[in-house]
Amino acid sequence: MDSGFEQAHKAWLDYHLNARKGERLRRLESGHGYLEKEFLEKVWWPAFGTLDDLHPQYEVPDYNDGKRYLDQAYKPKSIRLGLEADGFFPHIRNIDRWDHADNVLRDLHLFADAWTMLHFSADVIKYRSRQAQQLLRQIVWAREGRGAWGAASLEARELLRIVRKNDGTIGLKEAIELLGKSPNTVRKSFRELLDRKLLRPTMPGAKRIRGYEMTQAGRDIIL
Repeated sequence: MDSGFEQAHKAWLDYHLNARKGERLRRLESGHGYLEKEFLEKVWWPAFGTLDDLHPQYEVPDYNDGKRYLDQAYKPKSIRLGLEADGFFPHIRNIDRWDHADNVLRDLHLFADAWTMLHFSADVIKYRSRQAQQLLRQIVWAREGRGAWGAASLEARELLRIVRKNDGTIGLKEAIELLGKSPNTVRKSFRELLDRKLLRPTMPGAKRIRGYEMTQAGRDIIL
């Protein structure tokens, strides 16, 4: 058992229990399901090492003017990702044709509202977790990169191209020399790329940032 995950999961769940009310709180208090937690422990946590921007039992409007609840919702600034952990019996063997049709309509409705819905079966979570991790990273990074890059400034685009040509890492002084722009302009571009999660400090824990490197989302962008 990963003690780092257990600590992070408890803090994350406690936060949402304190922050929620109504039906969302009732659902969380009745138990964050075993399969939902197993998905986080075996797939999400190994893939990203954080539970930031994840919301359990996330409430969404129903296409019949009601409310539905997603097992998990991943909602950073740029994307909407719904994550469902599906057990075999309740989701396949014990479902009738009209419930199945209702579930399909729900996913189509969410797709129309710019959600991407991902379903992970119990067997994939348990026996194919490495494959699920890889696919999940590709899906998340591609969507975060697409959203982050689409509205980036010309200066930030130019800086990211320079970083890529420089084998994916660069320092502030070197960037100023290569770009031929003022220090303030280059710093602003660095901040923009950091905010968009396309760059990160090479030494995240250091008090002073001495260099930057591309994230996987930055590498995945087609320049």
